[in-house]
Amino acid sequence: MVVFVTYVFYICIEYDISNSPMIYLENFRFPTFEDEDLYLANYFVKNPSSIRSIYPFKVLSVKGLHSLDFTEMTVLYGGNGSGKSTAINAISNKLGLTRNSAYNVGDFQEEYLDMCEYQETDWSDGIKVIKDVATLITSDDIFKYMLETRDKNAEVKRDIHNAMTEWYNLRDRRGKVSIREAHLNEDEKFKLGFERRHVLNRSEFVRATAGSLTNTYSNGETGYRQFLKSIVPDRLYILDEPENSLSCALQVELAQFIEESARYLGCQFIIATHSPFLLALRGAKIYNLDGNPATISKFWELPNMRLYYNLFKEYDEQFRF
Repeated sequence: MVVFVTYVFYICIEYDISNSPMIYLENFRFPTFEDEDLYLANYFVKNPSSIRSIYPFKVLSVKGLHSLDFTEMTVLYGGNGSGKSTAINAISNKLGLTRNSAYNVGDFQEEYLDMCEYQETDWSDGIKVIKDVATLITSDDIFKYMLETRDKNAEVKRDIHNAMTEWYNLRDRRGKVSIREAHLNEDEKFKLGFERRHVLNRSEFVRATAGSLTNTYSNGETGYRQFLKSIVPDRLYILDEPENSLSCALQVELAQFIEESARYLGCQFIIATHSPFLLALRGAKIYNLDGNPATISKFWELPNMRLYYNLFKEYDEQFRF
């Protein structure tokens, strides 16, 4: 916790941040059920033999979710298949944000996005553009980073082994140019000879030749470190299930980090989550996508939170120590 507080304090000083909440994206509107019906009817009249998935149509509209009004922290709640990721994808794609991992793209993705609208803050100075101040971070992106880091480290380990062999060869043959190297030009021969004469420190040579391994941690620690690294002041962050792989303790720290970033760093968050700790963000606006129609709810009114409550009530006596 001390590290977290120090980190936020450092950012506030470094960027001269005041504690004023910021709203970059004010509203996002999805097509209505009737609009989707009209479009699909016209499409299949013109293409009667076409068999295509209608996703992302009929996911949010069947829940009566037509509009999201955002605060500095807005949370999308719902079970699997409730449409949280569909909403996150629509918002991020409409804003023109990039992502590093694959995701579910329906046959009507472009047509659906054409029917979506959004309202950003009216910046009178004309400097800020929503795309330039918005970042999408998904759990899939974090997993992709972890896998790529492991693959890169595996390559570096192979390069280190080869560099060690090369270092021993250079040490044993320094100052000599073999017949097999006769094809090298004079500059290359000079460089090679210089390396053989002066490469005496094995660790320095290996680092210069093969590079260094990237420090790795557990999946949860890696994910949490990526969030700390990625979130900087004065931006809109769209997070898709950031709690994946995080322990309860790290979820608590992440929740506090988000709260403090919204309060002190001028950040706005739109979060799709199952985490009880993120659902309990103080001051967050929660859209319950399990409701039909989707409604704004308090975190203690959500069915999943009731399940947690009932579990601990069942074992209430065991917790009394």
